[in-house]
Amino acid sequence: MTNLAIQIKGLTKIYPPDKRAVDTLDLEIKEGEIMALLGPNGAGKSTTIRAASTLCGFDEGSVVIAGFDVDTHSIEVRQAIGVVAQQTGIDYFLTGRENMVLQGHLYRMKKADINDRIKELASYFELNGSIDNLVSTYSGGMRRKLDIACALIHRPKVLFLDEPTLGLDIKNRKILWKHIDKLNKEFGLTILLTTHYLEEADNLSHQVAIINNGKVQVVDTPDALKNSIHGDSITVTFDDVGKNEQAFFHFAQQQSYIKGSTWEDNKLHLYVEDGGANVAALMAVAADNKAQISNLSLSRPTLDDVFLKYTGSSILDTKEDEGDEWWKQWAGKGGNTGKWKSQWGASDSDAKEAEADEDQSWKNSDWAKNNDNGENLGTQKRDEAQSQQDVWPSGQQRRPGKEESNNAAGEQGSQKWGQSQQDDWQNNEWNKNKDGGEK
Repeated sequence: MTNLAIQIKGLTKIYPPDKRAVDTLDLEIKEGEIMALLGPNGAGKSTTIRAASTLCGFDEGSVVIAGFDVDTHSIEVRQAIGVVAQQTGIDYFLTGRENMVLQGHLYRMKKADINDRIKELASYFELNGSIDNLVSTYSGGMRRKLDIACALIHRPKVLFLDEPTLGLDIKNRKILWKHIDKLNKEFGLTILLTTHYLEEADNLSHQVAIINNGKVQVVDTPDALKNSIHGDSITVTFDDVGKNEQAFFHFAQQQSYIKGSTWEDNKLHLYVEDGGANVAALMAVAADNKAQISNLSLSRPTLDDVFLKYTGSSILDTKEDEGDEWWKQWAGKGGNTGKWKSQWGASDSDAKEAEADEDQSWKNSDWAKNNDNGENLGTQKRDEAQSQQDVWPSGQQRRPGKEESNNAAGEQGSQKWGQSQQDDWQNNEWNKNKDGGEK
């Protein structure tokens, strides 16, 4: 019997007040297999990966990864997996090598093993020439390859890829597909990936699972899923769906060569035996009912037809959630407030307006109103608080109390506080025992 690398039973994740992101989901993935998880936005794909990789808890069910139960052996699970999330986990202000060294240390790898692994992965992902450059200088494709390399540094058995090629152009997308396929074939790595790209799922995966409303609707090989849509696919597009178009649909369904149908807004998808031979007959039914057809296309069934059947919408119409640009992650909440706004791409007028709003909020705050001279302190108090923070020891900041409301009192308080911290440092147990004692 083939061992299972991932076994999920009855997984349920509920977000308050009663949002079932994942609803009694079952999924099994064999060792050495690639499974693509397809579904519309909000279907539960990312939540499933987060639960399986110990990044979030869940309410019901069980998850076993590489033989370890997520609930009882989370540390072993983390040692056995690599995770590449939608939003990159690498640091743009470090070099590629520094990112990989950091990741290796987090897994408590030996220095020599980290260096050997960096050399191996940099060569594998063709990053040798840029491994010592800042990640901020990398292209999107290079950053994604580094992201995957960091996830592989500790030699995991299972790799989770959440939208691995999101936002990449087709050239870089195909380069990354080649690397993912090679990882699976040469190293036997089990991979669970989510994607919006049908070609990605079709070319890479051994199994495709379609998820909708937190439940797996169907699981099978890409070919088997496409063959389940019997016959050819005819897509009929109308400018408007009125009485004539509804009448056409009614009579079309009665034709013996029609094996199935699905509506998608103003598009009617018909699944037909020998589509080439029956298109003319179908057009005659449309003419008899005076249906106004603006476009008609004939093709073999695709994964999009399967997706449409089980979700009610085309994956081609699913909007990708690419997230903010990388620099907005470093600019407060989306880089849209105060001084950050002017520094990271917003107009000067917008930035001044945001700063004025912040000043007014400060002046109206209870702390500013109740301090010494009342409402007129405003920005002055804020600046004094900032100046006092600057003289306190690095990394230790607090809001000044009333006794520190002028510069002299603030300086005196900071000196006493600094001495107290020094005394605590000299007396703590860790310092006494470090390198043989208090020396």
